[in-house]
Amino acid sequence: MGVRRSSTTASRARPLATPETPLKGVGPAFVAPYSPSWLDRLTQAIDRAPGPAWLAFLALGATGAILQIGVQQLTGDYRLGPFLPLHIWMTGNFAYLLAMIFYLDRSASTAIDAFRPVLQTSPSEGRAGRGGTEYAELRYRLTTLPPRATAWITVVGGFVLAAVPMLLIRNPASGPYSLARTMAAFGLSAAPVAFVTALTQFVLTQAVAAAVVYHTIHQLRLIHHIYVHHTRLDLYRLQPLYAFSVLAALTAGGFLLYTYAWFATAPALLDQPGSLGLAVFFAGIAVITFAWPLWGIHRRLVQEKRRLLGESSARFEATVAQLHRRVDRQRLTQMDDLNKTLASLEIEQAALRRIPTWPWEPGTLRGVIAALVLPILIWLIQYLLQRLLG
Repeated sequence: MGVRRSSTTASRARPLATPETPLKGVGPAFVAPYSPSWLDRLTQAIDRAPGPAWLAFLALGATGAILQIGVQQLTGDYRLGPFLPLHIWMTGNFAYLLAMIFYLDRSASTAIDAFRPVLQTSPSEGRAGRGGTEYAELRYRLTTLPPRATAWITVVGGFVLAAVPMLLIRNPASGPYSLARTMAAFGLSAAPVAFVTALTQFVLTQAVAAAVVYHTIHQLRLIHHIYVHHTRLDLYRLQPLYAFSVLAALTAGGFLLYTYAWFATAPALLDQPGSLGLAVFFAGIAVITFAWPLWGIHRRLVQEKRRLLGESSARFEATVAQLHRRVDRQRLTQMDDLNKTLASLEIEQAALRRIPTWPWEPGTLRGVIAALVLPILIWLIQYLLQRLLG
């Protein structure tokens, strides 16, 4: 989504346009393929608000929490208690989801700029120079959702994502399943006005969550497409290829943080088989989110590495054959040149074998593993201590 105008560099990270308005400074004839979605327009509006973007998202989440809890208190049945952290998170996490999209799009803009030295475009685009329209379109699609698909996903996906946790997460002490009783078991007021307000807020939040899921699929599919179809491979120049791995890691980390926040604010959910199943599911999604868009370029790097090793091995074999011919013919002059050639080819092969074929820095992978495993280890230690100490 939009990038703050206060920074000259950042303001160039994501030019905005509509299909009727060509983008300036990114190509001679580029016109946006579609209009921004409602999600893009919303985050652009937040970006244009005074002050830093994170403060706007924080204020948006706090406003949602205050309004929802205020309605609960007006019913007279609601009291601040142990479920307060859960209620604050439930009513304010839509702002986290919006912020996640905003900052992922900012990261995507930075990533494709860093990736540009190895971006392969069509021959006509090559003559257009660094402001080619093909690059501009990829950049636009990477940071802007199609409006119609986003609207459909928001409506349909919102109701689906709202229905699943309502059916899976419940309090056994509340008796036969009832949505009202289940909500009351988690500290929400059972009064009709409060119930309808909480339910409406939950469905709207899940609609934003559905849009986030679609945003992730849209963005990571495009990264996979860029890696497979628009990458000029050079095994000795891998740094630009690492750009999108940071975006994939941030996406995976965003989903993990969102999942862990639910359990941090509602430890009682750890006793729910349904909620634990959802946690495992989202952990798996986080792993796939990180690895899947990078798989295509990994396969290409493996193929390119095999090709170069094959060429080097053929040269090494030819040099050894020449060495044997000289030895057989007792022509031992200029053997030093052959020795140096063989040594150089060995060095080349050793260097090629050390080149990694996964497009990420070691620190990026360690960060994803830590984000995935560390909270699980902490929970497991706490669980074992509780069992041992009663």
